[in-house]
Amino acid sequence: MKHPQLPTLENIATSGRPPVEERVTLIDALDKVLEKGAVLDGELAIRVADVDLIFIGLKLLITSISRTEELRKGQGAQDQEMTREDREYIRVLENEIKKAERNLPRIIEASEPKKAEKGIAQLVLTLVKLIKELMYRETKRRIEKGNLSEVEIQKLGLTFKALDKKIEEMRAIFGLEDEELNLELGP
Repeated sequence: MKHPQLPTLENIATSGRPPVEERVTLIDALDKVLEKGAVLDGELAIRVADVDLIFIGLKLLITSISRTEELRKGQGAQDQEMTREDREYIRVLENEIKKAERNLPRIIEASEPKKAEKGIAQLVLTLVKLIKELMYRETKRRIEKGNLSEVEIQKLGLTFKALDKKIEEMRAIFGLEDEELNLELGP
């Protein structure tokens, strides 16, 4: 007589979980909220010693600019001429990118930082990368809908490039791999 096989801890933990490529990251979840929009409606009473002292009524809409323009039936971007300030902004960003590229080889040779510093750096860089990725995805949506001028596209592109270089520079300083800067939410 054959005995039924008892489930192992590993089988229980992984049963029903989608494959790794189907898992949702925090960036994917937040991006979906921005893309589709979310409405929060709530009330909050702050009590001290069982006495209500402050009432807060919240009505909040969280969405991306492209979704807002879509809801408002907004038009695309009006092309604008590049101003002196725009040229200066672009020049500064290009210089920051070059500076980060020059510093990167020296930084890679730096000695290993303490574990506490590395952990803090990992947290900060993960949050910076998360926010950057959300803004990048919104930028792509606005470009696809024709809601940005050429000047705005150029400024945004250089800003994202400069930020990527700065993140790369900071990763090198603290000995972090790009995979260590990802917040996975699981299935």
